[in-house]
Amino acid sequence: MKPEDYLSIFKRVAAKKGWKISSDKQLLLSFAEGLIKNRKRYGMPLCPCRLATGKKEVDKLIICPCVYAPEDIKQYHKCFCGLYLSQG
Repeated sequence: MKPEDYLSIFKRVAAKKGWKISSDKQLLLSFAEGLIKNRKRYGMPLCPCRLATGKKEVDKLIICPCVYAPEDIKQYHKCFCGLYLSQG
């Protein structure tokens, strides 16, 4: 998978959750590269903004979008890394 392939995934996830994605294409591609590296390293597309432990049960909480994203978006209008944003 290439970083560009993730752009449509980001859009689909955001639409499903009622969010939008960052308009910064460089950020999106950089973030996608991190997800690809983490998938190779850990076998899961872990959020590159969070520290992985290498323990599957713990790390599954930070599969992008991580479990923290909804609350961050609600409170700060963006997730920690800035990939996903609130609609308003």
